[in-house]
Amino acid sequence: MRLVLPLTLTLLATSALADTNTLVAENGLVGAVAQLSAQTGKTPSDQFALGALHFLRGIEKTLQVRWEYNATIDDLDLPVLRLPVPPNPDAKPFRADLITGLFAELLKDMDASRAALAEIPDGADVALDLNLANLWFDINMNGKRDLGEGVIEVGANTLMGEINFGEMDGIPPMDVRFDTADVAWLTAYTHMVSAAGEMVVAFDPTEAIETVMNANAKMIELRGNAPQQFGFDMQFGGWVDQFAMAYGALNKQPDATHTRAAHAHLLSMISENKVFWAAVAQETDNEREWIPNDNQTAALGFKLAPGTGAAWQAVLADVEALLNGDLLIEYWRISPAGGVNVKKLFMDPPVVDIVTWVQGSGLLPYLERGPVISSRNLEEFDELTGGNIFLMSFMLN
Repeated sequence: MRLVLPLTLTLLATSALADTNTLVAENGLVGAVAQLSAQTGKTPSDQFALGALHFLRGIEKTLQVRWEYNATIDDLDLPVLRLPVPPNPDAKPFRADLITGLFAELLKDMDASRAALAEIPDGADVALDLNLANLWFDINMNGKRDLGEGVIEVGANTLMGEINFGEMDGIPPMDVRFDTADVAWLTAYTHMVSAAGEMVVAFDPTEAIETVMNANAKMIELRGNAPQQFGFDMQFGGWVDQFAMAYGALNKQPDATHTRAAHAHLLSMISENKVFWAAVAQETDNEREWIPNDNQTAALGFKLAPGTGAAWQAVLADVEALLNGDLLIEYWRISPAGGVNVKKLFMDPPVVDIVTWVQGSGLLPYLERGPVISSRNLEEFDELTGGNIFLMSFMLN
């Protein structure tokens, strides 16, 4: 699950004021947020820009923290953690509470983004002309744009591996006009990121990370100067450590306050998504569209098959039914009579114990008889998108 392109593109939604393209290009996200926040008499388009800037600034902070501590995390498919950061030759020692703190701060930035977007009156006209190539993250915090710090570069390198934009003739213009419907799209995206953040905070991996770090330090001490006989540690050690950290975090009682907040964010994401697609369906223009309806053209050149919006809404309707407990996830030991009630998992979360979940005793309070979700809508969406289901689902959220 790579939050990549959509992130890249949601990130794009950044500019809006008089000339946000120039504002962000010359001042970075910190300066752009400060200047636009201080501006009086902001228009709906300016409010959208401010919401997008807060969103982008939140992503930028996560990249800066990871760069500051050389926190390269390649094996956990979590939002923002998959985005690439360059090596820091003078990094600070990694802290066990870094990941939880990173997501806790990200939650605040998503709140700030939604607060700005909420100031836009219902139905107000929004029109933001943006060149996505002007957007950049100050990852190494030196106050200037370096190679690899463009939003497009960060997203492309996450999706397609290392790309050297320096060997190209720059990044071509990527002009997009974000409009009224996109307010709901960006709002939905903030809820998706917040849901992920709430789940990380709910399971707070700090203790598990500290346990692994302490164990590694002790094993290094025990090995001393003895040469390593095998290369397993170099090849697999990092992956094993990350798995142990994740498993240790999951295998404990999570904080129900945060899992319930994540549940609410997911439902809000779906609600805003409905608003977005309803508004998109009514558009009759064709002006550099971000996500087009069946009669429009995407500004960035990608094509959506006719019926993509309806197919995606069907997928989200299934997800909504799961979140509300109206559909169950099939469970092998009681199939086809019923399955797992996902709503109960969020409302009264259990320890995630792989052994007892597979055997059934750990999930018993959440098992019940009832209709189970079908994969039919997801399969139809996958076929419609040509197999690019993960990329398209993140773009459409």
